[in-house]
Amino acid sequence: MYALALSLESVIIEYLTIYFVKISPIVLSSLSITLSGIMLLTTAYVTIRNYKYLLKIFTKSWKYLLLASLSLSLGIFGWYDSINRIGASKEALIAGPIEIILIIILARVFLKERLNRFQIIGICIGSMGFFLSLASDISFDIINSTNLSNPIGEMNINSIFPVILSLISFGDMEAIISAVGFAVGVLFLGKLVTKHSSIHVAGASMFVSGLILAVFMVFALLSDTMFVTLQQYLDDSPSQMELLSVPRNMIILFLFSLIPFIGSLSYVMGLRRIGASLTATIGSSNLIIIFIIQLILKELGYPSHLPENLFLATFGCIMGFLGIFIIHMSDLFIPKSRKNFS
Repeated sequence: MYALALSLESVIIEYLTIYFVKISPIVLSSLSITLSGIMLLTTAYVTIRNYKYLLKIFTKSWKYLLLASLSLSLGIFGWYDSINRIGASKEALIAGPIEIILIIILARVFLKERLNRFQIIGICIGSMGFFLSLASDISFDIINSTNLSNPIGEMNINSIFPVILSLISFGDMEAIISAVGFAVGVLFLGKLVTKHSSIHVAGASMFVSGLILAVFMVFALLSDTMFVTLQQYLDDSPSQMELLSVPRNMIILFLFSLIPFIGSLSYVMGLRRIGASLTATIGSSNLIIIFIIQLILKELGYPSHLPENLFLATFGCIMGFLGIFIIHMSDLFIPKSRKNFS
């Protein structure tokens, strides 16, 4: 359920921001994440029936909560906006492996956790999937037409650098920034879950992240209202305020907010029942699910923003998931008694 919710959220973000409603990523993220946080906090209150226990995370752990929420808000906006630019599939293929790799590296640097051989192998394989995913928007025609060698047969450095630089777009950078935001946020969330229940941490962090995004949304809406561009005049496209005034769009936003709520709740339940490693491994399959969903939608005739080079995208998808799988499964392959000495 967790992996499916993540996949549907990414695919629907693409349709809501690009094709149908055309709501801006900052508006979509701030409203949906805030509503999802409220739903999670309400669920947490219903389960314990003690609001004082629920308020402890806001009063006694507010520093870690604020730091986690700031990082997560950066990750969430980068996620939503990069999907708007490069599509759901490529965003997942880039951000999925690099996020897990960054979490391992940050844990090694700041928490002094030691790397085992499975994590090192997983990082290498996941990194290969990450670079293949970056290159997935370059077609074979462009590669074949690029002159990488001079008449003598030596490598032409002047031709290599433009190709390398062309791999990375602004949307790709946003996907990487999103992964950094989520990776840093996970470290602070790890501090919070040692003192509070998972559902309280998830609800509070989503709610505060949504409020942070809402502050930026207000500035974006004011800018959209005060400064209407010439292109908007020519296209006669509605502003974000006009889109939010349509009851149908507000209902769509509310229904969409149920998806991150279900995803977060499923993640919390997965932590309790099968543990963090299996939950994260199953959740990481979302990059495969997104890719398959969009391939099916494209075959059915629906608009879908897929990478240009499907061969590289498919290979990057497999390598990225394999790297994530090996990293998480190291918790099961290596006995706990040996982890402290690895």
